[in-house]
Amino acid sequence: MLKRLFRKKQKTKLPGKDQPGIFNGAANYRDLIAPALIKETNKGNDYWVEVGATAEMVRYFRSYYAAMTGGTTYAGMLTPLYLADFGEADCDIALHVTPADPARILWELEQKIAQLEAEYEDEKNSAKKQATLNQIRELREKHSAIRMEAEKPFFVSVQALVSSTSFETFRRFGSLLVKRFAGKGIHLRAADGRHLEALMEMSPLDSKTVKDAFRDMESSNIADLLPLGIGGIRHKDGVVLGTDPQGGVILYDSWEPSMGNYNIVIFGRSGFGKSFLIKLLVARSVPLGIVTAIIDPEGEFENLMKGLGCPYIKLSAHSEHRINIFDVDVEEGEDGAARVDLDGAIQAVQAVVFKMIRVYDAGALTGHVKVLIQEKIKEVYARYGITEDPASLYDNSWTGDAIDVAGRKKKMPTLSDLYDLMEQEPDLGEVVKLLKPFTRKGGIKSQAIFDCESTVDIRHVPAFAFSVADLDDDIMKPLGMFVATKWVWEAFGRNRKIKKRIITDEAQLMMNEPEAADWEENAFRRARKRNISMCAASQGFEVFLRVPQGLGVLKNASTKIMMRQEAIDIAAVKEKFNLSEGEATFLLSAKKGWGIIKADTEASIFFGKSTDEEYRWFTSDPNEIAGVTL
Repeated sequence: MLKRLFRKKQKTKLPGKDQPGIFNGAANYRDLIAPALIKETNKGNDYWVEVGATAEMVRYFRSYYAAMTGGTTYAGMLTPLYLADFGEADCDIALHVTPADPARILWELEQKIAQLEAEYEDEKNSAKKQATLNQIRELREKHSAIRMEAEKPFFVSVQALVSSTSFETFRRFGSLLVKRFAGKGIHLRAADGRHLEALMEMSPLDSKTVKDAFRDMESSNIADLLPLGIGGIRHKDGVVLGTDPQGGVILYDSWEPSMGNYNIVIFGRSGFGKSFLIKLLVARSVPLGIVTAIIDPEGEFENLMKGLGCPYIKLSAHSEHRINIFDVDVEEGEDGAARVDLDGAIQAVQAVVFKMIRVYDAGALTGHVKVLIQEKIKEVYARYGITEDPASLYDNSWTGDAIDVAGRKKKMPTLSDLYDLMEQEPDLGEVVKLLKPFTRKGGIKSQAIFDCESTVDIRHVPAFAFSVADLDDDIMKPLGMFVATKWVWEAFGRNRKIKKRIITDEAQLMMNEPEAADWEENAFRRARKRNISMCAASQGFEVFLRVPQGLGVLKNASTKIMMRQEAIDIAAVKEKFNLSEGEATFLLSAKKGWGIIKADTEASIFFGKSTDEEYRWFTSDPNEIAGVTL
């Protein structure tokens, strides 16, 4: 054994001969470090090891051995010890595992069972007899598992090593470590008087069996001790998203500096908590100053907005709420200068008009027609005197006998203005007929809701939602989602100084039309520059895989959240999100509210837990909503 080599005088052999290469020729571990640079020190009742160097600061080390007082183990029981994220010192953990002799363990179990059986026969107290009987049953199960080789016996010792270059940090961390875990049935005992030996036991430099505070355990118990899947989401602040399987709180922050971007995609079967999670995210983002806009296709977010005291804007023929696709405003460029993004506004209007025409005849949009429509949109803005100059958005003319110094905002062009110009162009004669139903001149009130001046003001509110639930599913709902999302992007996405989130529920509807899909992908690409977190939620994962824009959305979302999945989708979900077999299996049977979150390189299983009051806001169960009063 290596220890014997350390103790013998090797007069006839070179130092390190026949020893593992890790020693690099050293006769023992003390030869690896200059004697003057390593020493075990004590002051009063405190013991530690100091390791110094000629050019670096001294580092202090103290070892602890864990005595676990509980009679059982459970998955993740040592997770708090591995994380130990309550101080600045380093904390290393070692599991010393030594195989035990099965025959010896079986004999000891048999002796213990025989002893308990004798005690059972002599015991008069019925409660104690039952407790003894339970012990006998447990030991017999353990005996059977080892005898049938379903379990392997081991001796296990858990060691923690605290170190720091700051002595005060070192002492404070060690004290907190001991106090925090004493209440969890993990008693950390310092290796006082032999810290140097304990330090070596943490490394490959010592091969002897560690016997401090050891326990006999089976292989399944050891699996409970291993740090499997404890990476979790390690954000220091943000939204309380829920809890992990061990009951730990999960904080999530889209703006965590380590994140590649702020965007989120959420996928899950209907009825398993997808919309509930969105509501939880919104409600808990408001106190953090994250302004949130929701595009609601099914009318699920009205209770939430009422609970938060925020606007719930219904877009329909019978509503007073209107938004104008030609709206444009001043925004701050990347260089800090104020300007009007006229090119962006033209492209936004163009995309909506193309989508309207495509509803009736996609083939009408030839290249020539697209160019002419774009020119007419430019001409409409020019007729209103709107340029990239912010002053062009205001009317500073005389008003009565006084001058309006601040300037009044000009009225924006409308769809009817564009229709009138297009009607004058002979080459657009057929296309104008296709656009007419969406204007006031078409006589179809339900389809003309976007030919208007805007009546919506979303300034100075922490959250708001646009509902398109009352629009018809075939034509106006997909169009309404597209228009509302683009309008929100332009209307409140300009201020780069505040954190903002735009959420599109049932986002698969955006992937069914090329203009909407193109815009959604582009928004996910550009969102970071505007300090926006785009969030697309859908129950139709396969829809995102069918079109290149959907794949672009997935690629440009640093955060992926998955709830219960359909069996038909799981292979694709597993591949695109790089899931393990265990994660994929979990998603096929996940209960309501449970899911997996992957935030760049970090991941965790979670449960979206809400308070009773939040539940009243969030629930979309019609039987529960009937009884909700806000």
